[in-house]
Amino acid sequence: MSINNYKHPNLKQQWGLVEDPNGSDHVVTSKGHRLTRTLTAGGHEVDSSQPGFPIYHRRIANPFPLVCIATGASLLMLGFVLIRHRGITNPAIYMAIALPLGMIGNFAACMFSYAEGSTYLATISGTLAGLIGGTGLLFLPWTGIQSTYVLGGANQAAGVAEFYKASAMVFFISLIPIFLIFLASFRTSGPVAGAALLIVVALGCLGGAYIKGVEDLVIAKASGALFIVVGVSLFYAATSVMLAEEGWKLLPVFPLPRLE
Repeated sequence: MSINNYKHPNLKQQWGLVEDPNGSDHVVTSKGHRLTRTLTAGGHEVDSSQPGFPIYHRRIANPFPLVCIATGASLLMLGFVLIRHRGITNPAIYMAIALPLGMIGNFAACMFSYAEGSTYLATISGTLAGLIGGTGLLFLPWTGIQSTYVLGGANQAAGVAEFYKASAMVFFISLIPIFLIFLASFRTSGPVAGAALLIVVALGCLGGAYIKGVEDLVIAKASGALFIVVGVSLFYAATSVMLAEEGWKLLPVFPLPRLE
């Protein structure tokens, strides 16, 4: 029978004013197990269930920082495009980060999260990989998504308007799984839960900016600003966990308290 060694952090420990009693255990776990556990259930490096054939446990790296960096970089680029940073209005550059890092990076983290036994991290990384990669495909020419709408309309203006409305539906539907992820994030950490909530709000704004068939620049810029905040928050979370993994507990991770 497994023993739950989780210790409830006090307010100072939650805000990083003193050392976290659980180390990096709070990040994303399944049934309260540490992601970095290298011992067997019996408490030893060598499994004693089969004395003649011991099973050695290899440590799998924590995929959480990769999820944060892949998602944060993709949303940060999207945010800068939406706010028209340096006059850039063409969102095609978003694919340069969204497809290799946002999609493939998150998928890689998803596979190893399943191996770690972390249901939550596997779910969010797989979901984000699909959503970020799918959004990038909207601007990839050889997919034919844009041309299907633009060339299939009564005229070019009508086709562009229909494409905007269809894209808004994608953003609104993407909001739903992210909201479910937010509801399940109350036992993770402050930056993770906050980023999930801001992504929900940003996707709602982004869908509202295009649902009428024309771009509402003010709402689109508001969405971009939220994505920038999300990107910075996720970069912080990734850095704090990587430093903790290397033994440098310089940045607080802001763990959320558990009820168990």
